[in-house]
Amino acid sequence: MGFFRKNVKLKNGEHLLIRNAVESDAAELIRFFRKVTSETDFLVTKPEEVVMSIEQEKSIIRAHLEKENSLFLVALLVDRIVGSLNFIGGSRERTKHKGEFGMSVLKDFWGLGIGSALLQSLIEWAKGSGIRKIQLEVMADNERAINLYKKFGFKIEGRKEKAVFKNGEYTDILVMGRWG
Repeated sequence: MGFFRKNVKLKNGEHLLIRNAVESDAAELIRFFRKVTSETDFLVTKPEEVVMSIEQEKSIIRAHLEKENSLFLVALLVDRIVGSLNFIGGSRERTKHKGEFGMSVLKDFWGLGIGSALLQSLIEWAKGSGIRKIQLEVMADNERAINLYKKFGFKIEGRKEKAVFKNGEYTDILVMGRWG
């Protein structure tokens, strides 16, 4: 539903471009996902599980561009992908007003406001796209992310106990949502 494009000035003074992912981003997105999944335990996917081919990634990007209530954003610093946000809206008539997103930022760029810029972009886009409810799942020990989501009006709506196994123990997942 239209092309999203926004420039944001980061905390360090650099300019970030946020825009829809396009098919020509596919190879770099695969590299990005492999790197970002290797940098943190807060993502469900492990680096060796990112086995997407360029054609598969292009297909995912196309699907987001073609579906009115879905969005795939990339955050670029000097033409390098440093963050991404993927929102998938409901596929049924009764659920098309809501959707769930996942977001990640390369560790070297944490603390600059990239996550906030991506989240603000999603909220702006949602208002113009008929999306009323935005949901996410976050590991219960990811305090930094939980605080960011709360800053943007997300509330904890539920808990999935022992939903993730990492570092030899089970971790809960929090379900968070924002209406509006």
